[in-house]
Amino acid sequence: MTVPHAVSGAETADEMQFFGAVRKLLAGEPSAFPLPKRFARSFDPSCSQLYITLFQRGVKPMRWGSRRRSLAESVRRAVAGVRKRKGFEAFHVSDPSVCRIMVEMVTEEIPCRPEELTWMDVSPARYEPGVTGVRCVYEGTVRYVMPTDAVTHSIMSVTQLLDYLAGRFGLAQKGQDEEQRAAMMRGLPLQCCLLKSVAVITYEAKTLPLYRGLPSPFPLSAGTVERVLRESIGWLADNMRRDGRFLYYYDPLRDSEADFQHPKNPGYYNILRHSGATITLLEGYTLFKERRLLEAARRSIDYFVTTLQEEEDAEGYRCYPFYNKKSKLGGAGIGLAALMRYRHLSGDGRYGRYAEGLVRHLLSRIDGEGEMIGYYRHPRFGKGAPLVGIDDKTKRGLFSFYYPGEALLGLALFHAHGDGSEKLKARIRHESRRALDFLIHIRPKRYADLFEPLPADSWLMQAIEAWDGIEGVVTDAHRAFVYGDAAQMIRHMYTPDNALCPDYAGGFYYRFGDHVYHDGSRCEGLMAAYRLARQRGERAQMTHILGPMLLAARGLLATFNTPESAYAHRYPERSVGSFRFKLTRQWIRVDAVQHAACFYARLLPILK
Repeated sequence: MTVPHAVSGAETADEMQFFGAVRKLLAGEPSAFPLPKRFARSFDPSCSQLYITLFQRGVKPMRWGSRRRSLAESVRRAVAGVRKRKGFEAFHVSDPSVCRIMVEMVTEEIPCRPEELTWMDVSPARYEPGVTGVRCVYEGTVRYVMPTDAVTHSIMSVTQLLDYLAGRFGLAQKGQDEEQRAAMMRGLPLQCCLLKSVAVITYEAKTLPLYRGLPSPFPLSAGTVERVLRESIGWLADNMRRDGRFLYYYDPLRDSEADFQHPKNPGYYNILRHSGATITLLEGYTLFKERRLLEAARRSIDYFVTTLQEEEDAEGYRCYPFYNKKSKLGGAGIGLAALMRYRHLSGDGRYGRYAEGLVRHLLSRIDGEGEMIGYYRHPRFGKGAPLVGIDDKTKRGLFSFYYPGEALLGLALFHAHGDGSEKLKARIRHESRRALDFLIHIRPKRYADLFEPLPADSWLMQAIEAWDGIEGVVTDAHRAFVYGDAAQMIRHMYTPDNALCPDYAGGFYYRFGDHVYHDGSRCEGLMAAYRLARQRGERAQMTHILGPMLLAARGLLATFNTPESAYAHRYPERSVGSFRFKLTRQWIRVDAVQHAACFYARLLPILK
C-alpha cells in the first residue's frame, strides 16, 4: 500500500490558498485558484473523479463528484454541483471554523472481479478500507465508493462495502440483513475497479492530508499520552448517567446509542464492562488526583451494588451480580476488583460486606479440579437457576477465556486491600493457586480446540502480575505463561518491516494478512508482562517486551477521536476524547475506551 506524501511547506501553502479560493467559489464569489501540487501531480483525466464534500456539525454531509479534462474544470464543476444541491444553504462555507471541506480525487483504477474482493487476504483484489475504494458499474449505472467513504460511512469489511453499494444502486430490499444484501450483490454482473485516491480536508485555518481517511495521529510521547488519558478518562466521567451507568455505546455518524450487537434491545448494558470503566476512573484518580473521578467511581459502584443478588448458606453471606438474566464469573471478578481499587484509594469501607460476599461467591465457583465455572446463572442452562454440580459438557458451554483471569484479579486485590480475616485470605491463596494450576496446566489440553494463535487472556496476565510475590500462589510455570503469551502477541504483531499498510504497525493479527487489530486489551497484557518482569528484575524480558509495547501504543493512537479526525461525526463534541472500535469503524463502546485508557495510564510513568 502507498505511504502518504510527506507534507511540505510549499504543499501546505498552496493547499491553503486553494481551499480559500474554493470557499469563495462555494459562496458564489468568482475566484482564481492555484492547483495544489498534491493533486496536480496525480491528475489523470481518464480516471480522476474528484469529489468536494462539506462537513458541518449537526448537518448531513454534502458532496458532488466530477471528472473533466483538467483538474481546474473538475474542481469548478464539483463546486457548481454542490451549490445546486438541496440543503446547501445550511452550510456556512465561508467560515472555516464551522464548515470543513474535503477534496478527494481518484489517482488510480485497478480492474478486479467483485467475487474476488477480499479484505483479510493478501491479494491483488484486496479491499483495504479507507486506503482503497471501488468503482462499480451495473446495468450502465456507475457508482463510486471513495476510499474515505470507509470512514464517513463506517465501512470495514467487504460485506459492509457490498451492503453499502446495494444501497447506492437502490437494490437494498426491506427485511434483508447486511449478509443477505452482500450475497445478492456478489451474484450480480458487476464491473469493478479498485480505486486509490488523494484526499485533503480543512480544519479551521489548516489543511490536513488524509491517509485511510484520517489525519496523522499524535506522535507517542509522555505529553501525548497524558493528553489522551485526561480526555478519554474525562469522556467516561462526562458521559455518566445520573444513576451511575456509563454511556455504553455510541455511533457518532448517526448520533445513536443503540448497540449494533443488540438491535432488538437498544437500551442494552453490560455490567462487566461497567466495572472496567469504574477501574479506569480510579486509574485516572491515581494519576491526576481529581476528586470528581473518585466521586464518579463511587457513583458507578453504587449502581453495581444494585445488581447484586444475595445468598446465605452454611458458609455465610455471598452475593453476585445478576444482569441481563445472567450471572457471569467475570462480572463478579471485575466488580470486586473495582471495589478493592476504590477501597485502597479512598479508605472508604462502606462496601466491605459486598466485597466479602463476592469473594465467597467466586471461591464457590472453583470446582474440585480448580476449574472456575464461567457462569452461575444463564438463561440457556438449567432454566436460569443457579448452576451447581454441572457436567463437563455444560462447563464447556459456559467456557470463557476472560472470566477466570478477571475473577483471580479481583481475589488478588481483595487479598491485598480487603478487610477479610486471615482465615479467609489463606483460603483465597489456596483456591487461587488451584485455579491458576488448572488454567496453566489443564485448560490448554482440555479446551485446546478453543485456543487461537493470537492470545486473548490479558486479564489472567494481569492477575498473575498482581499475585506475584505472595508466597505459595504464583509459580515459575505461571510466570512462564505470562511471558509466553506476551511473546506470542509480539510474534502476531505487524511491524514497520512487514506491515501491509503503515498504520498497521503495532497492531495484531490472528493470521498474517488479517485486517489489523489495534487492541487496548492486549496492550494491557503486554504491560502486565512488562511490569511482572520489572518487579522481578528480569531485564532481558523487559527489553524484549518494551519495544513492541511502545509500537503497539503508537498504533493504538490511530483509533483515538480528535477534533481533527471526527469530521464526519454528527456532533463531534460527543465523540472527541474516546476511542473507536477500529480504524474506520466509527463505533465507540465503553470497553474500547476503558482498555486503551488503562493501558496508557500504566504506560505514562514509563514514558516520563
